[in-house]
Amino acid sequence: MGFIDSNADVRIRQYEQNSKVPRDSTIEKLAEVLRVNLINFKDCEDGSAEYIMQVFFWLEETSQGLIRLFPLVRNSTKVDAQENSSVMYSDGDNWPAYSPTGIWINNRLVDEFIREWLIRKNELKTKKITKDEYLEWKLNWPCTCDDCGKREPKYKWR
Repeated sequence: MGFIDSNADVRIRQYEQNSKVPRDSTIEKLAEVLRVNLINFKDCEDGSAEYIMQVFFWLEETSQGLIRLFPLVRNSTKVDAQENSSVMYSDGDNWPAYSPTGIWINNRLVDEFIREWLIRKNELKTKKITKDEYLEWKLNWPCTCDDCGKREPKYKWR
């Protein structure tokens, strides 16, 4: 990063402990050196798709098993939403004894991001990607997004 060797560790520690705030140019250089997206060092606008996904990603990292993604399958028979708004799931050994609660975020962009996240988690589960590649995908997200295989991502992560 261009710091003098004798004080580099002190400066980084000050940033980590919030006793010193790095300049924007320093943050950009740090993201470049670490090969992670700048979004990891800057605050996203509360409620933005990027903010929501960052919260989900770090909840997954810090609280293993807290978030489980699964695809929803549309029921072909239309039912009045007031009569039945529940989502059916297949009970099995992978589900808790109590029925899980789902959440729907009414944001098309977040839905697309979560759909791609489910693909990456399935790739990890089936060993198509490694844990390191999965983490690389998250750390450089959204530059790693490929729109569920429809386009080339800005950042090559595998």
